[in-house]
Amino acid sequence: LRKLKKGTASVAVALTVLGAGLVVNTNEVGAATLTRNQRESLDFLNGLVDINDLEIHQLKDDKEKLQSQNENLQSQNENLQSQNENLQSQKDKLTNEKKVLEEKVEETEQNNKALK
Repeated sequence: LRKLKKGTASVAVALTVLGAGLVVNTNEVGAATLTRNQRESLDFLNGLVDINDLEIHQLKDDKEKLQSQNENLQSQNENLQSQNENLQSQKDKLTNEKKVLEEKVEETEQNNKALK
């Protein structure tokens, strides 16, 4: 059992192995005494449970931090998209103004040529 990889799956396997050792005599009535191997197995499993609890707590904290970061990034993205739309609108407006001014310049140049 000590060689099992730490994690949820190893806890399930270890519990199965431990359970198989405990169910040998189901007809006996009375307080069950734990052998040294069973005690060590139980201690090992309790250690795995503690490790898993710590990992679960850490993962929950990490999840909350990532969700907060995600919300901030989504807010920034919305702001940037709004700015982009505004800038695109300004660009379109300036492009139209440039076109109008270029047409006026061309018209003025043609008028100047006609006057010469």
